[in-house]
Amino acid sequence: MAYKIFMKNKFDGSLEEADDEKYYSKEDAEVALDEAINNFMTGAEVLELSGDSHEDSNDYEFMIKEI
Repeated sequence: MAYKIFMKNKFDGSLEEADDEKYYSKEDAEVALDEAINNFMTGAEVLELSGDSHEDSNDYEFMIKEI
């Protein structure tokens, strides 16, 4: 089994890969999930501070899916 991390748009339900990695254990995916969320939130904050924000970080839900 393998796992990937996805971002789900809360408004339209669309899924987007949060990173390009494939994880071969759920534990590895869970650790990477925390990092992906942190990276997304940091990036959103930087864009917000620069006045170039186009997305609200609260509009997304992160999840691990078995592929």
